[in-house]
Amino acid sequence: MPELNTLTVVILLAAVGVVACLYSSVGHGGATGYLAVMALLGVTPALARPGALWINCVVASIAAWRFHRAGFFDWKVFAPLAAASIPLAWLGSRLHLEGRAYAVVLGLTLLGAGWMLGWGHRDAGETATRPARSPVALATGATLGLLAGLTGIGGGVFLTPLLIFLRWTPAKTAGGISALFIVVNSVAGLIGLGQQALIAQPALLAAPAMGAAGALAGTHFGVIRWNAATFRRVLAVVLWIAAAKLLVTGK
Repeated sequence: MPELNTLTVVILLAAVGVVACLYSSVGHGGATGYLAVMALLGVTPALARPGALWINCVVASIAAWRFHRAGFFDWKVFAPLAAASIPLAWLGSRLHLEGRAYAVVLGLTLLGAGWMLGWGHRDAGETATRPARSPVALATGATLGLLAGLTGIGGGVFLTPLLIFLRWTPAKTAGGISALFIVVNSVAGLIGLGQQALIAQPALLAAPAMGAAGALAGTHFGVIRWNAATFRRVLAVVLWIAAAKLLVTGK
């Protein structure tokens, strides 16, 4: 990785704090945002991927704690998702995924999901949920876990809108479930990376602290301040940020 000057380090750390604040407010860790920032600043993928996962673990842990403490969590929905996702996230982290076509398709999908979540339908009631079927939950967890491992993210950017669309949980509960889902998948991804997960770049070592500060602020708004409609629209913006990253960088 090229040596980062003082200004670049300041920009990186500030950006991590902002991304963590925005993403954690909807129960996400922010890996897509961190990867985008580090790519723009010239951080090599070999350092960016584990760096983003470490920040993800810190930010999503804080989000999971805050959402769970506020009552926005459901262990019955989380358990089968996580059980299937963890081994697949580990496996995916040991593989290599390439191809701009995949990034374009995924980016366009996220753009559509963002619109549907934020503005594409009227609110049918945040409590109108239905039970999650175990076979479907296991298949969903396995698919998202593999995708998370392949791409170096936690998978929450896909899980949250899916939980809401399927009406398995209300919006904020979906955020709490996704936060812990991101934590377990990020840990599995780091384990899968092996020694590559051990980084010694000072800027990246300081980044999790900035992420924690951003997460404490972001989860305050997500858990306490925002109503359900605002929550969904902020999530839509998060999805569009992830889509823009995929479409611009191709990864």
